[in-house]
Amino acid sequence: MPIQEFVMKKLAIATMATTLAVANIYTPVAANEIAEGICTAISADDRQRLRTILSNHNMRVRNVFTGIRCNGYSMLQFAITAEAAQVGDMITRQLPASMIAQDTVNGVPVLEWAESSGYASSDVVAAVRTRLGE
Repeated sequence: MPIQEFVMKKLAIATMATTLAVANIYTPVAANEIAEGICTAISADDRQRLRTILSNHNMRVRNVFTGIRCNGYSMLQFAITAEAAQVGDMITRQLPASMIAQDTVNGVPVLEWAESSGYASSDVVAAVRTRLGE
C-alpha cells in the first residue's frame, strides 16, 4: 500500500471520529440553552441576536424550526404572538413555503389560527401571507 493511500485512509478515519465527537457535543442541557436563547431573541424581536445564535452553533432556521418550541408554539407562531415583526419576517424568508404551510396549531394551519386568535393584522401574518402567495 503506497504511503499516500495509507495517510488518506488514516485521515478519513480521523475525520469520521472527529465528526462523531462533535455531533455529541450538544447535550440536552446545551440544546435547551440554545433553544431558550432563540426564543428570547424572538420575543425581543432581536434579529441580530437570533442570527448570532444560529451562526455560533452552525445552524439554519429550516433545520431547527420543527424541533424548537417557545411556550408551546413554533418559532413562527411565537413570533406572531410576540409581535416580533423583524424576526418573523426573517423566519418567513428563510423557510420554504411548504414548511410554513405545514406549521399547525392543534391541527389548524398557522394562518387560520392567527386570524381566529386575533392576530390577522400582524406584520408577521402579512409576511406569511406574502410568502405563501395568498
